[in-house]
Amino acid sequence: MKEWFSISRWKSFGMDKLMICFLIGVFLLVICIPTGERRKEEGEVAAAEDTEALTQVEALETRMEAVLQKVQGVGQVDVMITVTGEYNQIEGVVVVAQGADLPQVRQDIMEAAQALFPIAAHKIKICKMVE
Repeated sequence: MKEWFSISRWKSFGMDKLMICFLIGVFLLVICIPTGERRKEEGEVAAAEDTEALTQVEALETRMEAVLQKVQGVGQVDVMITVTGEYNQIEGVVVVAQGADLPQVRQDIMEAAQALFPIAAHKIKICKMVE
């Protein structure tokens, strides 16, 4: 092992070979330095995924509104769905409906939300719409 690090070994190595090794090392260091382009691309991909997830959530809200408006006694309705996490898991649902003051309508809305989404009842809020 001592022979490998000896000065006489490096003298016989030659200045041109030593310079080539040095330049290869510098080249490897330069290509390993992050340039920011990768971060920019990752940010663009994340923004596109967020936009796609938002579009999917808005589509779910629109479809749920359309279905609930067909239920007797519900009337006009607005739905908000919140998602969380990497896999866009539904975290909660808020339903604002004209007929939400009637117990049967509230029950119908609750059952519909639970049938559509795998969430517990305490994560569903039903409110009466201001007229």
